[in-house]
Amino acid sequence: MKKIIILLFIIIFAFFMVNAQQDVVIKDAQTFCYAFMDFQGSFELIPQKISIFMKEFFKQSLTSSGALLGVYFNSPEEVKEEELKWGIGFPVSKDSKVQEPLKMGEFKYKKMAEYLYVGPYEKSEGAYNKIFKYINDKGYKIIGPFFESYLNDPSQVKPEELKTNIFVPVEETIKD
Repeated sequence: MKKIIILLFIIIFAFFMVNAQQDVVIKDAQTFCYAFMDFQGSFELIPQKISIFMKEFFKQSLTSSGALLGVYFNSPEEVKEEELKWGIGFPVSKDSKVQEPLKMGEFKYKKMAEYLYVGPYEKSEGAYNKIFKYINDKGYKIIGPFFESYLNDPSQVKPEELKTNIFVPVEETIKD
């Protein structure tokens, strides 16, 4: 009986921990710089473009200060697939010497909506819908590109275990 109670407690605790990680939050953002490469077209190109970016990043002897990033400047709801603009990058120190074809970007927003999505990349649309609804419901508006920070390696975990931290720059809407 004691083992059953302990097991039940562990299951309930795990359930709440997983669901606790699934909340959208608005929080103060930290400024950071990132080296990235611009791309255009279908998101299906991302895996092959990551290797192009990585080769150039290490060729320039740059050092990452965090996880691989995806930067999304528009969305399939706004433009045709061939017009999608996005980038692949890594956070880097502000004094990094980034050269073409890479660019240096700076995340300099004061607030962001953040959400930990767990699951396959191609099924993240529901996560974005949840984020956008939360942003709107809380009286904020989106003011910059969306960022995804890839927290584990898709070659080493199952698609349903992939963890992606999504963050969207926001500011409060002006109230009348």
